[in-house]
Amino acid sequence: MGMCLDLEGCGFENREKARFCSRCGIPLRGTSLKGRYEIVSLTGKERKTVTFRAIDRRNGERLTVRALHPRQAKSREREEFLQEAEYAASLSARVHDPGSIRVIDYGQDGPVTFLVKSEIATGEFSNSAQSPRNARQVRQTVEPECDIDEETLLRIEVPFKKPRAADPLTEANVAYEQGNYELALSAYDKAIAQNATQVDAWSGKAATLLCLGRLEEALQTYDYALTMRPEDPDLWTARGTVLRELRRLDEELYSYEQALSYDENYAYAWSAKGMALAELNRPEEAIMAFDKALVLKPEQRVVWQAMSNTLYNLRRYKEALIAIERALSIDNSQASTWDIKGNILRRKGEPEEALQAHEQALTLDPQSATLWFDKGNDLRDLKRFDEALVAYDHALSLDPSLAGAWYNRGNVLAALHLYEEALASYDRALQYDDGLTSAWYNKGSLLHELQRYDEALAAFDRALAGDVHYIAAWNNKGLSLFALGRLEEALAALDQATSFAPEEPDAWYNKAVVLQKLGRTQEALSCQEWARTIEARSRGSEAS
Repeated sequence: MGMCLDLEGCGFENREKARFCSRCGIPLRGTSLKGRYEIVSLTGKERKTVTFRAIDRRNGERLTVRALHPRQAKSREREEFLQEAEYAASLSARVHDPGSIRVIDYGQDGPVTFLVKSEIATGEFSNSAQSPRNARQVRQTVEPECDIDEETLLRIEVPFKKPRAADPLTEANVAYEQGNYELALSAYDKAIAQNATQVDAWSGKAATLLCLGRLEEALQTYDYALTMRPEDPDLWTARGTVLRELRRLDEELYSYEQALSYDENYAYAWSAKGMALAELNRPEEAIMAFDKALVLKPEQRVVWQAMSNTLYNLRRYKEALIAIERALSIDNSQASTWDIKGNILRRKGEPEEALQAHEQALTLDPQSATLWFDKGNDLRDLKRFDEALVAYDHALSLDPSLAGAWYNRGNVLAALHLYEEALASYDRALQYDDGLTSAWYNKGSLLHELQRYDEALAAFDRALAGDVHYIAAWNNKGLSLFALGRLEEALAALDQATSFAPEEPDAWYNKAVVLQKLGRTQEALSCQEWARTIEARSRGSEAS
């Protein structure tokens, strides 16, 4: 799956082939804007803009991409941004001084309006940086839900021991704190030249290289520092953060385990280990690591929240609710925490309570499209469809590219039998996320109801292209083919449905109808008998 690069503000786990985050709209790691500028990492975020490190796929050059935040920008702001980018690009064409910043391209791709700069400006990303001695970041993954609930991923602060205020390090430390990484790197090198055994200088250099996106060099530098201080859990934990960025998850986990072998009571290493285990899809082990971290340091709100997310993914909703309540007892001022509580309550079948939690979240962040979307989901489950539409429409007024809101809006319209409007809503969802298989399926089902069978077949085929084991899509494709009189093809589709789901009686009944139409009466009777056997077995299980 493709995890959103904005771990703190979003962190949504997207489908595998998604280019943009379905929740916040920013490009995912590996997305190539205009087929050229490949996104590597998120390096900065302000109220209206986000900044990424990128690579030019044509020549391998490292670049900076600055974009309007898809969830915040209005149409007028996008137009002004592009006009300013065009002007900056025209000025840049006349700039040739070494080290200068040049705007080399700009444009729109999907929901993103962006410009491209040829170099990373010194100190540009100071807001996103942490001190090499004060913090590192680890993350939590969340499995996406079938009805497109939105969960919040987490970032925890891992403190590092402050180095002694050695004079040769002062300039480097101050520069790092100010986000002036090129100057910091130069100063750390000077400190190392004066005394090559200063581990803190090597550690600071490694952290600086990490912030500059020079990951392999950062890893090598941490490795060298560890040759001088191999029993330092801080160094092992920091090394793990670099391996995380390199997506070498097993090695990342090993680093945290090494840290804990030298200090088994290092709470932040346990927290980081839990996050890594969760991403490696080892949730039970992740929970044990979180438990250990919270025994050692129980006031870690983000770890309680990570624990809740992991339990939520295991569908252990009662325990997930207890964990998120602990997080709220520590800090109840975060809209994302209330949002998670609301989603858990909805999963527990308590939409009224979920609605209250989401309304509390909206008092803290009324401009969040995601929160309005989740409120709409609560109202949908309460069958308050008109109010749900109002909530979805408000979410889409804040963020027109929120595919999940268009999709669920379509579902509500379909429930109200407003089929043409529902189809239009599904089309908008697919405009922003054409890999949303459930939207293709629901679109096909509505088209079938409207007797537009050829269009329905095309939609079912798109759903099956995304998920070949989509049983309902095979079944409904068979029904559309049957309606068109294409009986052999209908039988082939229903054969797929029954082979993938042999305990599904509807597919067997439908298959019997097609066989009867083909004159294969005995086979039709066998299918009907098998379907009845399945239903009887199911009733017996329910009775017991």
